[in-house]
Amino acid sequence: MNWLIHMTCFAGLFAFAVSAVPAFAQMPCDHHEPVPMLTVTGQAELERPADQLQMSLAVITEDEEAKSAVSENSRTMRRVIEALERAGLEEDEYETGRFSIQPKYSRRPHNADRDWTAKIVGYRVENMLIIKTKKLELIGELIERGVQAGANNVGSINFGLADRRMHRGEAILEATTNARADADALAEAAGVKLVRVLSVNLDGAAAPPIPYRGEKMMMATRGGESDTPPIQPGDVTVRAHVTIVYEIADN
Repeated sequence: MNWLIHMTCFAGLFAFAVSAVPAFAQMPCDHHEPVPMLTVTGQAELERPADQLQMSLAVITEDEEAKSAVSENSRTMRRVIEALERAGLEEDEYETGRFSIQPKYSRRPHNADRDWTAKIVGYRVENMLIIKTKKLELIGELIERGVQAGANNVGSINFGLADRRMHRGEAILEATTNARADADALAEAAGVKLVRVLSVNLDGAAAPPIPYRGEKMMMATRGGESDTPPIQPGDVTVRAHVTIVYEIADN
């Protein structure tokens, strides 16, 4: 914990501000008696088990005709969705994240004439499904069944916290408690007393998701074993940083 005792002068009432971005109490200066202040910083770093999964499965098809590419893509995506629902996924746990139809152009030959122009030789259709669920135990099975049904692109896999506000509050509370404990100990050691809080500044509290690195995914294929990829979610780190400024006086 960082601490600092310093002197400044100001008049009027002090603003007591709590903000998620840097905030400072208004402390105008005049010729009145300087007021001593004590500044303490509290930090917290909590580890919480991930309880939410977000990932994407996509079906990509190509054909010379756009209509054929779309039809094949739609049939395959319906099979993928049915397979995911059989695995235990509910309808409100997935949605279409992206749907695109893009033309494919011919490549320019090495000895092409000046007036050569690219021509459309086919179409590429992509339908991406975004999955967001608390059923972390299904992750491996969702990938296995989705791929077996025709999904040919597995996007980023992220583990996070469903109730980020609750865990954010826990980190802020612990950081604030740490700052107040340091203020009490420092005031006692310096022989001063804490008069009142002048400002509270919350620099940040965040719970970043855990990305799953695809290169670590291993498929068990030996001796008829399941092809379900073994994926473990792990913990999410929640951090908070709180700064409190006190007015102090002699004991």
